[in-house]
Amino acid sequence: MRIRPLSDEYPEYYGRYIHLLPDGEIEEMLRAQQTEMMSLVRQVDEETAERSYAAGKWTLKEVIGHLADTERVMSYRMLAIARGERATLPVFDQDAYVAAAAFNAFSLARLLDDFEAVRAATIRLTATLDEAAWSRRGTVGENVVSARALAYIIAGHERHHFTVLRDKYL
Repeated sequence: MRIRPLSDEYPEYYGRYIHLLPDGEIEEMLRAQQTEMMSLVRQVDEETAERSYAAGKWTLKEVIGHLADTERVMSYRMLAIARGERATLPVFDQDAYVAAAAFNAFSLARLLDDFEAVRAATIRLTATLDEAAWSRRGTVGENVVSARALAYIIAGHERHHFTVLRDKYL
């Protein structure tokens, strides 16, 4: 069984995501989340998907697009670190990514399909990592993080936004 990352495997601010997750197999959590997210959001109509719950907040479509983009970035980091990358990986500005993406121009169905494809790729990647790869650490910006921690950050980040979608948008 793969264990959750220790606190020295990730920057402190990611603890808020990791602590949202139960104990258990990360691949199973990622699969279950995918099913839950699809069940929650596939029922939403386009008009609702283009609204935010408050001024200055992203629309539901932007949240789904943000989840896919962030998972892509985090999965790349996981891959690079698991394969022994020594170069410092870049940080990214989530707000700039959302602003540049124009997610509201896409249908909700397309954004959900994209999220589903990204999640499937993440699950496949985690399944290929042996214990040595899982434990490798690399640098993102000025922070050290393990491949294992990145998998948990992905799942915890999704869980955070799932709760926000459920409680504030729907």
